[in-house]
Amino acid sequence: MLLREYWLNRISIFCAVLGVLLIGAYSMLESPKNISIAEISEQNIGEKVRVRGIVSFAKLKENVAIFGIESNAKIKCVIFNPGIDEKIILQKGNIVEVIGKVQRYKGSLEIVVEKVELLD
Repeated sequence: MLLREYWLNRISIFCAVLGVLLIGAYSMLESPKNISIAEISEQNIGEKVRVRGIVSFAKLKENVAIFGIESNAKIKCVIFNPGIDEKIILQKGNIVEVIGKVQRYKGSLEIVVEKVELLD
């Protein structure tokens, strides 16, 4: 009986440590890649990226917000079902940080935004 409890304890500890390590590895893989807009290319399609720039235009509709950001280059960004806070942030001239996935749409690269923040 004691031997069984001993091995059960060891296996439990091993599984807990392994779980923590796997969660850490997954979070490292899912963290966005800091990249400049000019560096975004076909190789980044499907990757989560973090870019910063100035809002150059914004078309705000009920279910979608389409806006451009530029710093050393320009890229179009899309937010599906934007909240009021996001619509307020997306004013021409604001400096923003965008986190999202790069995709190709109608022949051009764009970012499908997961998060947008206003920078000072």
